[in-house]
Amino acid sequence: MKISKTKLVVANWKMNPESLDKARMISSEITKHAKIFGSVKLVICPPFIFLNEVAKTISGSKKVFLGAQDVFAGQGVAHTGEIGPEMLKKAGIKYVIVGHSEKRAVSDTDEIVREKLLAVLKEGLRVILCVGEKERNHHGSQYEEIQRQIESALGKLPRKFVKNLVIAYEPVWAIGRSEREAMRPEELHEMTIFIKRVISDLLGKNEIEKVLILYGGSVTKGNAKNIVEKGNVNGLLVGRESLKVSDFADLIQEIGK
Repeated sequence: MKISKTKLVVANWKMNPESLDKARMISSEITKHAKIFGSVKLVICPPFIFLNEVAKTISGSKKVFLGAQDVFAGQGVAHTGEIGPEMLKKAGIKYVIVGHSEKRAVSDTDEIVREKLLAVLKEGLRVILCVGEKERNHHGSQYEEIQRQIESALGKLPRKFVKNLVIAYEPVWAIGRSEREAMRPEELHEMTIFIKRVISDLLGKNEIEKVLILYGGSVTKGNAKNIVEKGNVNGLLVGRESLKVSDFADLIQEIGK
């Protein structure tokens, strides 16, 4: 299967940085580097409290977009502490992360992940669906787990939504490790082929090239290009490294060449 020329990098800031001024500085500096990104598009997903300021900072860029780390899919407005997809859209959000392993670990069941995914897509936003196994073994149970997560989220998905779908493969065991402990590109290539096959069986062979597949898990500027090229993915989901402006800009430039 051929890989799309489109590259996407998603910066998941999680609960960082520690202040609004720092959020404004990081987003401003990385946006200044956008001219060296080549064909790569960048999505910055800051904490909700920083969304408005980051939106202002990146508003003039055609390569940097605003994303949200999560969403609430319930009906009505009587949900204290939650933020729905309509609110995110009005705030300038273009992408929403759904099903991240950290959310699955504390609250998000497969059913909740599917509800969030559909709510985001129905609002006309792009969804970044995270899937990933907790461990790998010689029996190949990781493939069964990935297939289950994808089928649960995308089963009977209307074809009109496929163009706004991004899959982020993020093996839990590889998150927060050293560069050397990231998933080997050869293993990632095998998983990429498997994910494409599952999506093809679910949505049809003609739909698979519309879906971007990203990798996340201990990505650095030192291994990013190798992961993308040999792993046969369309881009990356990056955590802690996305807060280091200079290194992160180098990372994006490397895979954009």
